[in-house]
Amino acid sequence: MRGLALASVTWHPNCCAPRAPRLGDEPMPKPAKPQPRIIAWQLAQGFGTVTFVAVVMSAVLLGIIDDVAGLVSGMQHDESPIRQGFELATAVRDQSAHIAHSLIEADDSHLDHYEDSRRRVRSGIQELASGASTAERRRLERLGENTQRMHDLFMSSALEAARRGDRTEARRVHREIDALGLEAAGYADAIARSAESEMSHAHILATDSTRRGLLAGGAGALLIIALSIAFTFRLRASVLRPLKVLTDAAHGFGRGDFESRVGDVGEGEFGALGRAFDHMTEELALRQARLVQNERMAAIGQLAAGVAHELNNPIGIIRGYLKTMTPDGDPVVLREELAILDEEAAQCQRIAEDLLAYARAGELDMTTVTTAAFLEETARRYTESSRADDGEVAVDAEDIDIEVDRVRIRQVVLNLLINARQASSPDSPVTLRARRDGDYYQIDVEDHGPGVAPADRSRVFEPFFTRRPSGTGLGLSVVLGIVEAHWGTIEVLDTPAGGATFRVRLPVEQRGRSSIPVGEAA
Repeated sequence: MRGLALASVTWHPNCCAPRAPRLGDEPMPKPAKPQPRIIAWQLAQGFGTVTFVAVVMSAVLLGIIDDVAGLVSGMQHDESPIRQGFELATAVRDQSAHIAHSLIEADDSHLDHYEDSRRRVRSGIQELASGASTAERRRLERLGENTQRMHDLFMSSALEAARRGDRTEARRVHREIDALGLEAAGYADAIARSAESEMSHAHILATDSTRRGLLAGGAGALLIIALSIAFTFRLRASVLRPLKVLTDAAHGFGRGDFESRVGDVGEGEFGALGRAFDHMTEELALRQARLVQNERMAAIGQLAAGVAHELNNPIGIIRGYLKTMTPDGDPVVLREELAILDEEAAQCQRIAEDLLAYARAGELDMTTVTTAAFLEETARRYTESSRADDGEVAVDAEDIDIEVDRVRIRQVVLNLLINARQASSPDSPVTLRARRDGDYYQIDVEDHGPGVAPADRSRVFEPFFTRRPSGTGLGLSVVLGIVEAHWGTIEVLDTPAGGATFRVRLPVEQRGRSSIPVGEAA
């Protein structure tokens, strides 16, 4: 075969990557206008009103307590006049009694007791006169006059008549003395009853003041409770509702929902916060859109660079052969060159088919699949295909029902079986195992080839990464996209006896889940 003059094609990884727009060209936002502090004013108004009512109620209660204390002090002061009044009345009656005993016995045996009662009468009059009212002083004066008249009649007339044995005169004078004593005792009783009446009136006033204090305290407490409830509901309407709206909006932002807006949540601080939220949402939505656009353009650039790189080699070979081929050349050589051209064109077609499969990896048609029969049928189709190289596949699968896209999962298993056979020698076994593991169904494809180098395990699923000269590097990328579209996982492990194990874990049930978009699955 003659030498080839290959066309020279210069390639650079970033030659096809479009320039992504950059952030940072937005105009600086204008400073926000100061907003009225509605919540602060409502809080100050509420706490201020409650505090004012509490202070007023406390002042009223203190006044009532002071009034009651004054009345109680007056009642304690009135106890002494009552006691002194009753003692004075007792002393007057004792004086009358001793006069009667002296007249009956007609001697001086009771004069000492009589003088003691007179002394007590005079002492009682003096004690009561110091704090008595005008009316009480007049009673005391009459009482003193009566007791003095009693003494004068007793000492000058009655006692002398009794000593002479003139009982008629003694009884006449005693009747006059007795009338004066009864009148004097009545004055003393009236003074005691007056003090008692004043004390009773003070007790009534104290009871009324205490009742008013209790009523004022209860009314004040109810008013404070009512005001607290009113301000609580007012703050609830102006704080909790906006907080709930803002919380729901924040949760929506966390889920990536930038379409909804907080809207009008009131005035003041929360209104400003709501507008700030909406402005932030618009900014985030804009930045996310630009970020997605940047990522999309970067992905397109990377994909285009990879496609250009993969297509460049077969196209270069085709162009090289086309430049050297002539119509009058050796037919045998021409057939060989045409076969090479066909092989390189087929390579370009494989790249296009793998790209199409890669782009459709996230599109699913979910059905219920019986796993054992499905995997055995997939293994049988593989062994009957031209890519099996007469190799056998040992199938050991637990039989359950799972929800998958039958066509896509068969594509995954076939691709993994092809890779396993290509990595193994013809006489090495390839094993397909499958077991349920909790809520997942685990599929292992084991080979006994050289395995996957640790440095390559993080890259084997990247587009266009391959260690085989004839590979496109898209097969495992397609597998990854299909598995992730099923909300599953795939990983590379070491086979215990040597080789590699590709492990796929798929959810048994897909209820409540939707397939991953094509761009994300890829």
